Amino acid sequence: MSKPRPDIATVDFVGDLTIRGVAAAHAQLRDALANGGAVVRIDPDASVDLTFVQIIESGRRSARETGAGLTLAAPAQGALLETLTRGGFVERPDQRAFWLDQSGES
Repeated sequence: MSKPRPDIATVDFVGDLTIRGVAAAHAQLRDALANGGAVVRIDPDASVDLTFVQIIESGRRSARETGAGLTLAAPAQGALLETLTRGGFVERPDQRAFWLDQSGES
């Protein structure tokens, strides 16, 4: 595992990560990526819908384009994993690597 960079923030997502509460999650991720990147921790008990998944996927694309880092602290589980599976977000190898492998990076 690589040494953490000082410009990489840890961003914790908990609670309501659905269309009703996702605006704050979007702002947190946007700010972290603007400052160099993020390690994202997602509470396995969080309520998740496709809106949250789309924000993380958008963050992955932005991270690739700007050279920022974006990784998950742990593989997807709980409601997030169910949402990813139903939405087809773990079918491609790069998606599986990001969402399901602890080492997955954008």
